[in-house]
Amino acid sequence: MASLFFRSLFARPARLLLALPLLFTLPSAQAELELTGWYTGFMYSDSSEELNLNGGGTRSLNKGHLKVKAGKTLNEYLSVEGQLGMTTNTGDKRGRFTYGLYLRADKDFGRYRLYGLLGASGFYDYHDVEKDVSESGASWGAGVEIFGSKNVALSLEYLRMIDKSVDEGDYLYDSFGVGFSYYFTDDTSYFSRNRNKIKSIRY
Repeated sequence: MASLFFRSLFARPARLLLALPLLFTLPSAQAELELTGWYTGFMYSDSSEELNLNGGGTRSLNKGHLKVKAGKTLNEYLSVEGQLGMTTNTGDKRGRFTYGLYLRADKDFGRYRLYGLLGASGFYDYHDVEKDVSESGASWGAGVEIFGSKNVALSLEYLRMIDKSVDEGDYLYDSFGVGFSYYFTDDTSYFSRNRNKIKSIRY
């Protein structure tokens, strides 16, 4: 009994090894992914505010910042991207929501994609005891995506969200973050294209 067990145990890996060459000679039925042009992602950022007061002195504040993004590629070099975010101290009584819309310029270098952002950003602060505050302005930034596969990438991004003069002085709002991007795909394999034909034959 024991000898039969050990013979079957070692026979299975042998059969698998013999079957491996067959896997590489089968018709290409695996997924052949084509990008649809749409993408999404999320990012955790360290956002910093700085107000250089007219009378001298500086006020500064740093906050954690969660953002989601979605975009559409227009061609090989240009995309349109929108972002929504909130600070990590957001609650019922106090918090900040951010938004932005950007034109994105891309340049591929194999696994790496460099990009620049140009557009507009804004935020809305709500407070339980103070007046709600909102601000917006022109934005620019840059980032890099490092692809682990055709449609998933690690993202690093710097964004100057707002840089403008306000009543109290010169106001800067920056963020630097890390996250992931996911590019939507279609399965264009032979099997996928002929799936309906196969179903009609079977049923």
